[in-house]
Amino acid sequence: MTPPQPDIEIRAELVRLIEGLDYFRTWRIAELEATLPAEETLDLDTVVVPGSFFLDLYDQQSRKSDRKQILKEVQNWYAHTANEFHAFMKSGEQEVVQDINAFLARFRADIGFDFFSESGLIRKTMNKAVKRGKLVNDAEWYVLQEFVVDGTEGDFTREETTHIRHLISEYEGAQ
Repeated sequence: MTPPQPDIEIRAELVRLIEGLDYFRTWRIAELEATLPAEETLDLDTVVVPGSFFLDLYDQQSRKSDRKQILKEVQNWYAHTANEFHAFMKSGEQEVVQDINAFLARFRADIGFDFFSESGLIRKTMNKAVKRGKLVNDAEWYVLQEFVVDGTEGDFTREETTHIRHLISEYEGAQ
């Protein structure tokens, strides 16, 4: 009996997301190593596992539902990490905000998709801002500005796009 073949579309999506996960991992390791005292070494267990871990685990699964669950875990990692970025950006520490912004710009240029879009953070932030009728801080502005700049508007209705552009303009006008 031949083993079942992995679902091609699920695996392709996993590989695409893993490329971004590994990109983040490399960046994060470099950031952490830059702050370590000379006599210490970085415990790699404190950094997200390499993408190969998820791919190997995926390839070991025989049921489609199990393969989908592994993809869901990687998608959840994006959401969790985006929420961490969002929290750091709300801290107002300019150097941290600049580092994250620079990483996100390089990520989009090098990997080919937007980190926040993949995480669902744009949708979540947009829904909150629309419900309350305004943006409340720079972190929300940044997330939604990414929405406008990076071309993810196609994921939203024309009405949503118009409303968000209006909220962004109001927020910028109040600054």
